[in-house]
Amino acid sequence: MFEVLVVDNHPLIREYLSTLLGKEGYTVLTAEDGLAAVDILCEHHPKVIFVDLIMPNIDGQALCRIIRRMPGHKDSFLVILSATAAEMSMPVKECRANAYIAKGPFKKMSVHILDVIER
Repeated sequence: MFEVLVVDNHPLIREYLSTLLGKEGYTVLTAEDGLAAVDILCEHHPKVIFVDLIMPNIDGQALCRIIRRMPGHKDSFLVILSATAAEMSMPVKECRANAYIAKGPFKKMSVHILDVIER
């Protein structure tokens, strides 16, 4: 298995994804905002990165642009995981993300999260 990074300012989302993906055998790293994520990405090279759009310090859109410029992370699979993603007209293209999942009920989200990570 491989490393996955979850970047979200909500501790419940970080815990939920850590548990869900950990049970599937993935090593899960978490960051509470974009600034903490950049620090982690200087040391680690996760294959998949889940990013919330609305966060303090460095928001999700800016974080995605930063990730795409970081050596070793240009090909990371970026997934926007945000309640506002469904309301945006082109979140994947603007953020240079590979996919997006709208936040919602955990049971429904887990199906989409596991589907995306299997790609």
